[in-house]
Amino acid sequence: MKNVIYIILFILYSTLVLAQEQNGDSYWISTGLGVNFLKLSDSDVGFNFAMTANYEIHNNVISYSYMRSSEFVFFNHPGEYIKSHEILYGRSFDFSMEGLLIPFPFLIFLKKEFNYSVIGKIGISYNERLKRTELENDDFFDNSYNSILLSGMGFPIMIEIREDLTDYLGMGLSFYTNFNNATNYSGINFHLYIGEF
Repeated sequence: MKNVIYIILFILYSTLVLAQEQNGDSYWISTGLGVNFLKLSDSDVGFNFAMTANYEIHNNVISYSYMRSSEFVFFNHPGEYIKSHEILYGRSFDFSMEGLLIPFPFLIFLKKEFNYSVIGKIGISYNERLKRTELENDDFFDNSYNSILLSGMGFPIMIEIREDLTDYLGMGLSFYTNFNNATNYSGINFHLYIGEF
């Protein structure tokens, strides 16, 4: 684990040194909500929340992301979840076109040009999962369980589509998956972006 942290710090340091020597960088934060698909005790679908900090220089993107996926179950406590801290690296492809694709595709008929970015990222993650075990208290509306924490490293992959509404505000979609030993999951999020694009 210590070697992984040293490698990540080296990559971050190298990226920041390059940024000071060259122009053409941008940075932004995003927050997103969505639906994920994961195998939990009583559900295969969950609710996802994500926050990401991004830095880009010459189409190279490095990101830190926090994601929390919770199950759609109301009467079992504690609720199962998985949390993920991710460091990702990727590349962006930028283009412009008339109209907006997100959130309503019919807005593509607007006679104004908008900038878009398609960003593909891969990385490493640290994941923590809360899993229910034995039933402790059986009530009609409120079942209580014992629980355990599972944790481990993972391999996240993400593809984002970002549209820039202005130079500092955007929206988009992300499609993601994370292969890990706590529980594999994938899903889709709707994001809002704030920063300098």
